[in-house]
Amino acid sequence: MVCFRYQIFLEKSSLVKKCHPVYATVAGFCLIAIGLSLCRFAYAPLIPSMIDHHWVTASGAGYLGGFNFLGYLIGCGAALFLPRRIGVTLLMRFSLVLAVVGQSMCVWDLGFAWLALARFLAGLAGASLVIHAPEVVLKHISERWKTVVNGVVFAGAGATIVFVCLLLPTFLAISVNAGWMFEAGLTLIAAVIAWPIARSTEPLAGEKQASLPKLERPTAFALLLIGIAYFLAAISITPHTLFLPDYLHNRFGTTAAVSSRLFSLVGLGSLVGALTSGVIARLLGTQLALMINYLLGAVGVLMVLVFANVTLITVSAFLIGFFLLCCVPLTSVRCREISGRIRASHDWGVLTLMFGVGLAVGSYGMSGLLSRGVSYYRLFVIAQVTSLASLLLSIWLLKGTHQQTTSDSLTEARQHEAAD
Repeated sequence: MVCFRYQIFLEKSSLVKKCHPVYATVAGFCLIAIGLSLCRFAYAPLIPSMIDHHWVTASGAGYLGGFNFLGYLIGCGAALFLPRRIGVTLLMRFSLVLAVVGQSMCVWDLGFAWLALARFLAGLAGASLVIHAPEVVLKHISERWKTVVNGVVFAGAGATIVFVCLLLPTFLAISVNAGWMFEAGLTLIAAVIAWPIARSTEPLAGEKQASLPKLERPTAFALLLIGIAYFLAAISITPHTLFLPDYLHNRFGTTAAVSSRLFSLVGLGSLVGALTSGVIARLLGTQLALMINYLLGAVGVLMVLVFANVTLITVSAFLIGFFLLCCVPLTSVRCREISGRIRASHDWGVLTLMFGVGLAVGSYGMSGLLSRGVSYYRLFVIAQVTSLASLLLSIWLLKGTHQQTTSDSLTEARQHEAAD
């Protein structure tokens, strides 16, 4: 009992910065739930009701998504450079507060500019949480459990989308304001749970920050290709993650409540994708797993273009959700494999920035096309082209990985022969 009280005293006095692995996992789950789900993709199920109640037009809803992704884009840049000036603790806690503020502002319809500012702030807050959550959490996890915990943490996004989509229609039956209040309340609860882990993010006293080693040209080129594929993937998921509920609502006549529940398939796919990403990477290797994942993403988009059936389109929503939240942790792991431990956090931040650029380009570009009378179907055609391009890049990277492995094996064999 005395030892337990002494440990609490040390933790409160900031002399101990180690969190229990279970709490660290839960906190990371909440951080990703806020950054990827509540502040970003959980907006889509609200769109049909917002349009029906004249909060926004269809293109206006897309532009609000664009402001959200613009905030995420700027937040990625801030997450890369601000920690050196203000520290990760202050940045993450500021982001948690900002996430709650941005979500709460959406409760009131005070005009398009107000909602645009609210979505911008939510996106700005989410970026830092997504970029720093893996490193913040995994420092409290033993090496043998890191892959598993990484998947559980990213599953926070999928699980939250499922939870929101299943319960949101109950609140939307009251009003759109109640729907936003529900999501803002979830953001507050998750922020309170995750708040303490931010105090463990700063380096211990006397710990020096290592300088970033320079990348060799083949490694830098591989990271560039991964980043381009990641950028294209962000564009390809835009119709599903932003416009699918309203597409089902308009094309097939589903109610706003049904459209919201059908969107939960994106969340369910995300949940399964995040939880299985580590297992798939172990069985197949990270690069092969990424290639197969990009193939599933291309198939998911193709299903919308080929089939005019609500059931099959919701299956495509599951595939896109799986693709999204399997792609994120796999890309994170692949980045760590290529960059090494010292550069991993920085390079992962750059890749996340490229993903944010893709989201902003996709949402702004497709919203602009909608305002010019382009149909939702045409947007899925654009998504198909970008998904195929990212698939081709992943195949190229896989071929390069095999060639490098073969070259390394030959070099090692020659070294053994010379030694003999």
